[in-house]
Amino acid sequence: MAASMTSQSCDLTKCSKCHQLLKSPRSLPCLHSYCTTCLEKHTKDSSPNSKVKCVECGEEFDIPPGGLKEWQPLAIVHRLTEQKAMQLHLMSEETIQCTACVWFGKEEEQDAKSVSPTAVARCTDCDDYLCKRCFAIHKSQRSMKDHLVFTLNELREGKVPDASATEQKICVKHKGETLLFYCETCDVPICRQCVVITHRHPEHKQAELEKVATEKNEQLQQMQESCGKNEKEVNKALEEIRKIRRDFELAVSEARIQIKGTVQKLKSSFLKRLDEAQKDTEEELNTVEKEGLETIKTADDQLTSIISRISTAKAVTKLLKENGSEFEVASDYGSLKAVLDNVVAAEPSSIIHAGKHLTDVKFEDNKDQNSDKIVIGRVFSGSTRSKRENKTPILKMEFGNVGIESFSAALDVAVTPTGAIAATDHNTGIVKIFNADGAFKSAFNVNVGVDDGISSNPWCVQVGPDNLFYVTDYSSPYVKIFDLQGTYKRYFHTVSPDKVAYNTHGSSSVCGLAFNCKQQVLAGNITHNFISCHSLDGVHQKSIKVTIRPSFLAVTSRGSILVSPNSSGDVQIIDEDGKILSKLQTPIGVSSWTPEGLVISKCFNADDDEDEVFVADLANGRAVYRYSASGKYIDCVTKGFSHYIYGIALSADEKQLFVACYNNKSVKCFEI
Repeated sequence: MAASMTSQSCDLTKCSKCHQLLKSPRSLPCLHSYCTTCLEKHTKDSSPNSKVKCVECGEEFDIPPGGLKEWQPLAIVHRLTEQKAMQLHLMSEETIQCTACVWFGKEEEQDAKSVSPTAVARCTDCDDYLCKRCFAIHKSQRSMKDHLVFTLNELREGKVPDASATEQKICVKHKGETLLFYCETCDVPICRQCVVITHRHPEHKQAELEKVATEKNEQLQQMQESCGKNEKEVNKALEEIRKIRRDFELAVSEARIQIKGTVQKLKSSFLKRLDEAQKDTEEELNTVEKEGLETIKTADDQLTSIISRISTAKAVTKLLKENGSEFEVASDYGSLKAVLDNVVAAEPSSIIHAGKHLTDVKFEDNKDQNSDKIVIGRVFSGSTRSKRENKTPILKMEFGNVGIESFSAALDVAVTPTGAIAATDHNTGIVKIFNADGAFKSAFNVNVGVDDGISSNPWCVQVGPDNLFYVTDYSSPYVKIFDLQGTYKRYFHTVSPDKVAYNTHGSSSVCGLAFNCKQQVLAGNITHNFISCHSLDGVHQKSIKVTIRPSFLAVTSRGSILVSPNSSGDVQIIDEDGKILSKLQTPIGVSSWTPEGLVISKCFNADDDEDEVFVADLANGRAVYRYSASGKYIDCVTKGFSHYIYGIALSADEKQLFVACYNNKSVKCFEI
């Protein structure tokens, strides 16, 4: 039986890449076939274990160990491709010579041109074209009576056998051997030698090829029926997903129209809102201007007052010296001395220091319009910067490490409103005061106020809202208060949550110190783990139980209290009742740390009004880290200290960071 070759082959004979008739075909595991050259060009890396993606179905396959050549074409694809190639050859050639003519070469039978006779048929078994005489011989010879022979006209019309039922395939490994068997273990046709050599029983199970082919056809029929059922489901799903795509594209189109409509509406009100934003920004500038002028006027008035008192004091002194009686000199001396001492102690540089930052007024445009309200930018001065600039800190100065002002162990540091720097010398019981330029000014002894014969070891020093120094003492349960010249004023003792008053040396140690928004002083008792809250005059208000030793304290603008642990561990963020709200994350790149000194920065971020927290890592990282007040790590401010660091402080304009270097016996100042 013969059938139309075109109806059988469909598109199986076309390359999935070039879409032309396959040449030296290779079939991928997905059954799609390629010309060998097309597959090689399509594969970027043809080395074993690389991948190749089918352009037809999109599946990816690992290239076999033997390379692309290990992918053999489907047998039926190979046969149909050869048949179609032969058909195309026949269609393109009008005359084809006999390739098996028994008469070709005999002089008496050759024509003048010495060419073989014209072929009229083709034997598919011998793979020869046959002239009329050779065609007759094929029919008459008993050995060739079963050969399949077709006329060239039949072949040109596409008539080929339904299948190669009578075709005997030759083993590619053993020449001359016919493939008569099938290895069910390897799923490949085999010859007699294959059975004996490479597919031996019992490791391999063999069967007759003809019998296996019948069984496989039945299995293929069942698989095709199952595939047909699934094909319906797949087609249904495909229709559904394409409907989803149409609906999706329609929804996107409608959303795009809505966007355009919304933009048109916004445009109508944008100019009005922009005018309002300009007004708000100019009002912000007016506020900065007003506050700055008030600060300058205050400084001007102070300096003018000093000059007036100096002038009057000089005049009175001259008058008493030249014309005063003994009674007048003795009577007016006290008043005159008080004025003279006051004006002599005045520090003009400290008075103008508070106003120096005012010249740092500038406008920064808003690069992130992410709110309903238009914000064109922010105005800020040196003391009200809207965003801390990320820049590498520069060591501006180091002081307290030479001469009479040398520290034995610098533990904490504070900055006064006038720019003076105070630092505790832990081992000597002294607090030392330096000018804004780092020059030594004075010192005062903390071992005063309580006469019990025990030396003091000052820990924290802070400047309170009342412009007085507050100092905690590691050797006692007291907080002592001094004025900015170092004159002792008073003290108070800490009280535990269960109302136990610790009022004797050695009964407990007080370290942490901070002030909250209620103008209360918080003192951390590290012996009994609580924070004692007092009014500025020392009256006990409440006590907060904590789970760690409150070595250093800080209070955010929102009232949260940060507590350093006086050992390796986490900095806790608690509320005013002691409930733990969060903890500071361990700094990035550090496995463990020993947090100590804390200071709050009021330089709000552009995105929100949350404070920033600076934390000193005593030993492990030996660095100062920056966090949000909610506990999120931001960055490392400065690192590389070769010694322990404890307390830290910021200048009034928050452009300078001061670090108490314990072992280095100094205070370092960084421009940040």
